[in-house]
Amino acid sequence: MMAESEELKKGQEIIALGSKQYGIAFTPAKIDFPEYEKMKSSVDAINSEFTKYDVDTNNFKSAKEARARLNKLSKALNDKKITIVKEADKPVLIFKKQIKNLLDEIGQASDHIGDQIKVFEENAKKQREANINVDIDKRCNQAGVDPAKIEINPKWYNKSESYATFEKEINQQINILIKEKKQKTENIKVVSAKADELGLPYQHWVEQLNNSSLSNVLSEMDNYAKEVEKAAEREKKPKPEANKNIVEKNGKAIDKNTGEVIADYHIAYLITKKARIKLGGTNYQFNQLLQYLKDMGFKIEKVN
Repeated sequence: MMAESEELKKGQEIIALGSKQYGIAFTPAKIDFPEYEKMKSSVDAINSEFTKYDVDTNNFKSAKEARARLNKLSKALNDKKITIVKEADKPVLIFKKQIKNLLDEIGQASDHIGDQIKVFEENAKKQREANINVDIDKRCNQAGVDPAKIEINPKWYNKSESYATFEKEINQQINILIKEKKQKTENIKVVSAKADELGLPYQHWVEQLNNSSLSNVLSEMDNYAKEVEKAAEREKKPKPEANKNIVEKNGKAIDKNTGEVIADYHIAYLITKKARIKLGGTNYQFNQLLQYLKDMGFKIEKVN
């Protein structure tokens, strides 16, 4: 083994492949051109002669012949250069091809392993995502909050992200959801008590908390109760007659006979396949209509 290593070291470049060493003999290309100086002297003389050459009508023909000889000489020199360089390049081209073949094989082996590593890493990432999602569901269920309300941070799924960071951020969100849930429970109690005080069904107003603040809902309840009270007064009159007397003026529902402002006047549109129907009436009337539609089993949802 020592003798082989010593032999490799003599005049060779060493390439290590694993535990083995391989030698490559490398000698810089050498081109012997002993007559260069003599040829250069001749070319210098030609250059000196013809760079001072003036073409006129008397020597025009001979000037063209001289230029042709110079071009022929230039081509001959360039052709010789190309031939010699090609020969000198042959070992380099062969060497480059050999190295390329070796690199291609090494690359195939590396790619084969790389493809499997990629699959392994993708599966590991999917498993991390599944574990994180299970963890989120477990924590939310224990806290009594909805996991769907958790805002996922994509960094939680990264291998480089620490579990402590995930734990800190998820706990912050869960604490906020717990506070919101407690606040909503308190709001429901307030609305229910208010509904009981005003003699109103509480379910509708509790649902309104999903889309509006507590203060707005309480304000709407007061307004609705006032309209109910006014409507109760009008109930003494025949309904068709009372409704016929209502007209709209500047956004208000007015009794056209007495001029009394009954309530705010609202406009809504009912769109069907055949027509677009305009509805007008008081808030009380619309709430009564809404309740009627719910009682009849119509599906009602808020759209933007």
